[in-house]
Amino acid sequence: MERATSFGADVAAYELGRPEYVDEHVAWLLDGVSGRVLDLAAGSGKLTRAIVRLGFDVVAVDPDAAMLAHNTAAPTVLGTADAIPLPDASVAAVTVGQAWHWFNPATAGPEIARTLAPGGRLGLIWNTRDSSHPFVAALGEIAGASPAERMVADDAVHQAPGFGPFERCQWTRTRVMTPAELVAMVASRSAYLTASESAQQAMGAALRELIATHPHSAGRERIDYPLTTTCYRADAL
Repeated sequence: MERATSFGADVAAYELGRPEYVDEHVAWLLDGVSGRVLDLAAGSGKLTRAIVRLGFDVVAVDPDAAMLAHNTAAPTVLGTADAIPLPDASVAAVTVGQAWHWFNPATAGPEIARTLAPGGRLGLIWNTRDSSHPFVAALGEIAGASPAERMVADDAVHQAPGFGPFERCQWTRTRVMTPAELVAMVASRSAYLTASESAQQAMGAALRELIATHPHSAGRERIDYPLTTTCYRADAL
């Protein structure tokens, strides 16, 4: 829980360091949906903004007031996946960006299903690093393990109570980043945010050394950073 709710400690790093969502990927999640969308664990609004760009009416829910304060794309409400402050059958879809790995599906599944109109959609999306690339792998050694990446790599997103089986789609893409964005990305991760000050300093120093010396990044103002985007969608029973 400490790691799951740590991101509001540095919203600026999250906004600078984390990738935006691609409209095409979000459109796949919501294909066939008509009506209001609940963006659950919406945080500072990266996924919320993409859903709004697609023309949907959105309400954003998150337990972290500091993160929600920066989510200006839609109305916001404090709440959790186990206690969603919305009426029964009040939305056509629920989206979850970079957060399902923090949920307990046994409790979150029925609560999400409660808020959905009959046949409503649950859509999950993650942007994760492509560790097959040597620079990304070296950065991952510094940043530490990721619960999200373990779940996606193991295809461990199992059927949630109240929903049919998940359908999966995956894309690869490259984000072009500055050194400052790379540093912010690592500083926005829960492993960094919950570490001691000395551990944070050591992590930051190692990252800056990597950027300055690795053949992929040394001397460059713009650095290619390969990503994988993985989406899951399922409809309420």
